Amino acid sequence: MNLRQIEAFRLIMLRGSMTAAAQELHTSQPSISRLIAELEASIELRLFERKAGRLTPTDEGLTFYREVERSFLGLENLAQAAKDIRFFGTGRLRIAAMPAVALGFVPRCIRIFKERYPNVTISLQMRSEATVTRWSSSHYCDIGFVANIVGSPSIEVRHLYSLPGYCALPPGHRLASREIIVPEDLEGESFISLALEDGARARVDRVFERLGVKRQLALESPFGATICALVGQGLGIGIVNPIVADDYRHTGITFRPFKPAIVFEGNALFPTHHQANVLVDGFLQIVRDELRQYELPE
Repeated sequence: MNLRQIEAFRLIMLRGSMTAAAQELHTSQPSISRLIAELEASIELRLFERKAGRLTPTDEGLTFYREVERSFLGLENLAQAAKDIRFFGTGRLRIAAMPAVALGFVPRCIRIFKERYPNVTISLQMRSEATVTRWSSSHYCDIGFVANIVGSPSIEVRHLYSLPGYCALPPGHRLASREIIVPEDLEGESFISLALEDGARARVDRVFERLGVKRQLALESPFGATICALVGQGLGIGIVNPIVADDYRHTGITFRPFKPAIVFEGNALFPTHHQANVLVDGFLQIVRDELRQYELPE
């Protein structure tokens, strides 16, 4: 398998025929046909069905094409990175963050940062924790924000916060008049959980199991923002990161402290042995300053 064969295959998928692919590659249709035959032989997959002079991708061909597109996207990202370096030098800050902070908190920090460094180009990518961790270890981002950390020699971790979660109540809910919500208040209530892989989910479930409080567990989501959106639709109650709660206070959802406290964690990730960077340090200081507004209860 070589790049010329992959280019021929990709162009056939994009343009719909060997003739169009040949025109774009400035070669002949028989050459394209030969390249595809060689590719199929090398990977031992049948990529196309050939009927009445027409090519139709097989299921294997469609699956292989998705992987090819991922690879070409990586090449396009490299080309864009080179362009950015030419135009902006090293004045670029690449941030990857989990949804809990990417939707509201990090953009607020970016606004403050841009007031101090107006000429810096910033890339903010919202991704799952697993992706943020992988990008941080691979130098795809300068700083990553996650809740749960996985020990790795290629990642440096700085703890940012441990904050008690808030109980999110639908608009007009009977418990909205309470100053504090306790597990017994939620007996029989429809409850929207975090996904099982989230560490906070286990902490929430242990509290209710220990007290023998039964909830109706009908919905779950890996994202606190989605939980708030579902709560806003009146579909249940959830316990969310207070940073997420701030993004939804204007929606009519009622947020109340929950006791015993369910702690939500936040951490910053960096590639191990990363060079000192005034932009990264400046942004992290803004993050720490903004986090001071969240006070732990006594």
